[in-house]
Amino acid sequence: MQYLSQEIQNDIRWHALDEYPNECCGIIVEQNHKSICINCDNVSADKQLSFEISGKDYLKAQSIGDIKAYYHSHPNDKIGKFSPCDKAISKSHGVPLILFSMLNNKFIEYNS
Repeated sequence: MQYLSQEIQNDIRWHALDEYPNECCGIIVEQNHKSICINCDNVSADKQLSFEISGKDYLKAQSIGDIKAYYHSHPNDKIGKFSPCDKAISKSHGVPLILFSMLNNKFIEYNS
């Protein structure tokens, strides 16, 4: 997870706190050999239990740099486990998915 620098981790933590009790979501892109965290709006119908990144945010991230990973938070997940939907998102896009478990203050990567 070389794109998950301490700075990116801190950005995701702050984003998760700002969106709590909802899940936050975003995209990590590489621009000029540096990872950048793009905070996205969670447009899911049930923001406390799932996330969805809008096409608009996806296109914005694509225009900034090379997409390296998606991320989202689990505000109340004590285990820090990827859902089947999380795994499907990663597989369909061929991009790793980062989960930030807020209760454990832990980052976990799923790479299909």
